This record gives sequence, C-alpha cells and structure tokens, in this order.
Amino acid sequence: MKQPFQYTKPSTYTTAVTDEHTGSIRFNTADVRPETQAATDVSVYVEALVEAAEDYLNGDEWREAAMEATPCEFRPAGSEATGQQIITMADRSVAFDPRKNWDNETISKGEVLAGSVIFTETTDTALVISHRATILDHNLMAGFTVQSMEQTADKMLRDIEHSAAGKVAAILATAPSTEVVSEAMPTGKPMEVSEDLIDIMAMNINHTVGTSLSDFVVLLPAALLSTLERAANRAGLGDDVEALIGAGIQPYTGTDHGIFMLPKLFTSLSYRERQDGSVWRIEATRNPNAQGWDLEIMAVVDIIANGMVKVKLTTDGLQTVQVPFPLVTRIALS
Repeated sequence: MKQPFQYTKPSTYTTAVTDEHTGSIRFNTADVRPETQAATDVSVYVEALVEAAEDYLNGDEWREAAMEATPCEFRPAGSEATGQQIITMADRSVAFDPRKNWDNETISKGEVLAGSVIFTETTDTALVISHRATILDHNLMAGFTVQSMEQTADKMLRDIEHSAAGKVAAILATAPSTEVVSEAMPTGKPMEVSEDLIDIMAMNINHTVGTSLSDFVVLLPAALLSTLERAANRAGLGDDVEALIGAGIQPYTGTDHGIFMLPKLFTSLSYRERQDGSVWRIEATRNPNAQGWDLEIMAVVDIIANGMVKVKLTTDGLQTVQVPFPLVTRIALS
C-alpha cells in the first residue's frame, strides 16, 4: 500500500477526442534532457543563438559586410583610431570663429585651396552599441524550429544594425564637420519622390571631398527605404536601392535627423577589438526574476568624421590656424 502523496506520474493516458477517434497524451517521467527534447529546452535555444551570433559577428563574414557597407577599420585593443590625411580636390571657403592675426585684424573666413591637406579625427563621442533582449521560458516551452530561430537571429541583427546607424546619425548631427542644408520633403508617388531625393543629393555634393554620388555612403531614415525600393522595382532594378541612387546606402531608425552624405575617402568607423581579438561581446545570463535568459550584445566604435584643416590668417602664410572643415553633408528634410 502506497503512503500518502507518493504517486507515480503515468507514462501514457488515453482520452476520447471525438465520438469516433481516440488520442494518446504521453507523459515523460524522466528528466528533460537537451539531447532528447532539445526543441523544448530554453537553454538549448539560448546556447544555439549565442553560438550563431558569435560565429557571425566575430567572424570574417561580418567584417567583410561591415567594410562593404561603410569604410571601417578594426583596431587592436588599447590602440587609437587611425586618422587620415587626404588632399582636397577643390577650393573651398571655410567660416570659423573670429581669430586675430599679427596685424590685429579679425579674420572669420578663409580660403582652403585645392591641394590642402585635411586631417580627420574621431568625433568627441564614441558609440557604444549595446542591445539586450530577455528570452522568457514560457515563450519557448511549446517548442521551436530551426527556421524560427534563424528568423529571430536575422531580425535581431537587423535591429542592431539600424539602431546603431541611428546613433551614428545622432552623433554626426552635432559634429563640427557636418554642414546642414535644408530642403523641402518631396511629395507624390514613390518614383517621383525618389527622383527628387536623388536630385537633392546630387545638387548638394561636397565637391571638395567627392565628385559624384558614388564617392559617398548615404545614411538615411529607414522610413524612406520602402519608397526607394519601390522606385528601384519600377526601374527594373529589383530592390537594389544602391543601383538606383549610385551610392552606398545605410538605413537608420530612431529620431529622424535627415539624410547624411558621408565621403568614403574622408570618413570611417573604427571598431575597438577586445583583448581576445573579437569586436563583439555576446553574453547570456540567467534572469531568475523574469524566469528567462538575458542576451546582451555589445561593441564600441569610434566615428572618424571630424575634419580639420590649416587656414592662412596672413597673406604671406606665416600665420595659420587649424579650423573644422566640412566633410559630412546633412540634408534636413522639412
């Protein structure tokens, strides 16, 4: 005779489903192990997600994709970002804070001649890319598939990319080497809007750092992407927005700061490697309060987008001053 509360969970229980059919509900009395029921084990899901993110983000494939999207470098831990020294291609008048020369004359504008050297530096603010997601146990206990995991990973990486680009846009919006032009937001059908946007970008090319749209990477609000994709489709280019515009494209989410035109030869991103040579830190920790797992993905990147150039304060060129040089064009659409 069994003692009170000493019951054995049945291994099989049969019940009627309809008047004509019966079904079987099976209970497993053994502990659930990843090797036997991995599709319902949350820890297996998290482990696979972390491994997939680690393999991609800290592998050659992501570095190649990053370099293709925007000019960038990956520098060893503890080293400084690599500035650039590039010669201008055209004359440019530069306004700056009033300075006095040796003749006690106040100078607030100077000419930068073609052939002058531009020094690029990092912006005052570095970008910390940090994303955290909580994976709750009860959302996965019913099971998951490889396809659902792939979709989750793809969506997560896309969100990180667009969010990070939005933070870059916020930093560039206040950078001293960003010049702002205001244009009216085009209206009409997608093809008309796209043509007007391309015309606006072409008319606002900074010819001291580039001669055509192909010399730039365009940072634009993600809300404009569908319009441009539709125009590309109508033009027989599929969804290839870059072929439509003739420049590299990077959508961003968050606050709309307008369209940014980043010259490929004068701006870049500098990713900081960790001690082990990896760029991204990917960690999963158990969150007992939420009954789930916290997944964190982090990286640090410097934005090399501040341009400096020496301007003569005297005609003989013996007295010069270093002032910000406009590199990035921000088109504010109103």
